[in-house]
Amino acid sequence: MNKVLPLFLCGLYLLCTPTSSFAVSPDIIGELKTIDNNITVNISVINVTELDNVIKSGIEKEIVFTVELIRVWKFWPDEFIVSKKINNIVKYDNLRDQYWGSSFDGVTLTEKKFNDFSSMKDWIFNVRSVNLANAKGLEPANYYIRIVVESRSIEQLPIMGLLTHLVPEVDMTMAKESQHFFVGEIK
Repeated sequence: MNKVLPLFLCGLYLLCTPTSSFAVSPDIIGELKTIDNNITVNISVINVTELDNVIKSGIEKEIVFTVELIRVWKFWPDEFIVSKKINNIVKYDNLRDQYWGSSFDGVTLTEKKFNDFSSMKDWIFNVRSVNLANAKGLEPANYYIRIVVESRSIEQLPIMGLLTHLVPEVDMTMAKESQHFFVGEIK
């Protein structure tokens, strides 16, 4: 009887304790469009709840979106064609009770201030109209899009300065690939 009770309590604890497997994991939603022969991609990241408290605490976060166009080859490794990188940075100002965000796509820098968390989150985790390539300049073949989203802390805590080689640079990494699609004219 003495051995059965601890096993029963341990099993009951495991059944009643919520686990992270029930939590909703972050996901990438990508939408591919061809407008005037330009291949454009819209990206959204949903269910990123683990970053909410970190951003609200005032730690500056960088969200890096990398969009790659890749050509499919049979019996050969796939060929990298082009890539675009968008860096979004967000920081919470405790004194003013507002969020500051910036977005840089390699050409254009956009800065914005937000008074509420949900509008900032919608802006920082959505990237619209990333122009990858003109379809006329591509050889006829099957292609796919790979999207990689990384989150990293820009500021390092003072105590972490001693342990930087033990702490990973990237907090969160997600990747998703699209279905294959054909570009070009069928001869």
